[in-house]
Amino acid sequence: MSFFFLACAAPDTESASSVNDTAHDSGEVEEGPQPAPLAALSSGECPSLEASGTSSFLSSGVERSVTVIVPSTPAADMPLYFFFHGLDDPSATDHPGASWSSQLDVQSLADDTGTVWVFADSPIQNMYGYEFYLWNLETTGNLDLVLYDDLRSCVAENLDVDLSRASAMGFSGGALFTTLLLAHRADTLATVVQLSGGADLTVPTFDELLALYAEPATDLPVLLTTGGEADVWPNESLKIVDFYAASDTLQGYLLDDGHYVVRCNDEKGHSVNRADWDLGVSWLLAHSFGGASPFASAGLGDDADWCAEAELSTGEE
Repeated sequence: MSFFFLACAAPDTESASSVNDTAHDSGEVEEGPQPAPLAALSSGECPSLEASGTSSFLSSGVERSVTVIVPSTPAADMPLYFFFHGLDDPSATDHPGASWSSQLDVQSLADDTGTVWVFADSPIQNMYGYEFYLWNLETTGNLDLVLYDDLRSCVAENLDVDLSRASAMGFSGGALFTTLLLAHRADTLATVVQLSGGADLTVPTFDELLALYAEPATDLPVLLTTGGEADVWPNESLKIVDFYAASDTLQGYLLDDGHYVVRCNDEKGHSVNRADWDLGVSWLLAHSFGGASPFASAGLGDDADWCAEAELSTGEE
C-alpha cells in the first residue's frame, strides 16, 4: 500500500523564477524579521552535505537518512526547501526521500533555480498489520521535529544557504507533518505548502489527535492544495483519512489566527500532479521570512484558476 504521485518531470519554473528575481535582484540587504537561530545538534555530527547525495547520521541517538539536492554549481545565499514525502512501502524503496527527489527530477530544478532541497526519510511505522514509511504525526515526544532541527543546522553548516528563504512542502503524511512544523517551528519558515494535508485528525490506534494544530509563533503565508472530496485514504469506501476535510480544518484555524491562505482544489483525488507541483515550487520561490506574500497583490496567474484566496466564513448561508 502506498501513495503514488504523477509528476515525474522537471517543472517549468520560469514564472516562479521571475517572481523571485523581481524581489531579489536589487542587491539591497533589507532589515526585518529574522528566523530563529540554529539549534544545537541532538547527537553525533553532521554528515557531509556539500554535494547531492544520500547520507546517514545520528539524530536523537537514532540513525536517520536524508537526501540533499545541491545545485551542480553552488552559489551564495541559496534558498533552502524541505520536502516531506507521503506514505511509502519499505519493500519498494530503502530511501523514499531519494525516490521522490529522483522522480520529481529535483536536481534539474535545483540547477535551474539555484536552490537546495532536503528530502529526509521518515521512520517506518506499523499500521493495521502493514509497515509504512510514515512521519510521526503526534505532538508528544516527536523526534521528527528534532530531526528537522538537526537537518536545518547541518545544511547551514555545510552550505551557504539563506535561512530567511527556508520553507517546507509535503504530500499526504508529509503534508500533515508540516502542520506540526507550523505549530512548533514557524519561526524557522518563510512559508509552508501542503499537498493534501490538514490538521486535527482522529485515526484509530492512535492515542492523540494527529497533526494537532497550535497557533504558529509568527505570521506566514500558507498554500493548501487538495484533490477535492475524493482526496481520501485509503479509498472513498473506507475514509480513514479525509484530507479535504482536514484541510478545511487547518484553513479555518489559520484564517482565525490571521494568516494569508490560498486554497486550491484540482478535483483529482489523492495524488500530486504537474499543476500541484509547479504551483508549489512557484509559491516556495516567491516567499521570504516575515514578508507578505507577493501573490496577495499579484494573484496566482491564469494557470491557477483552480485556486482562490481563502476567506473567513461569515456564518451566513
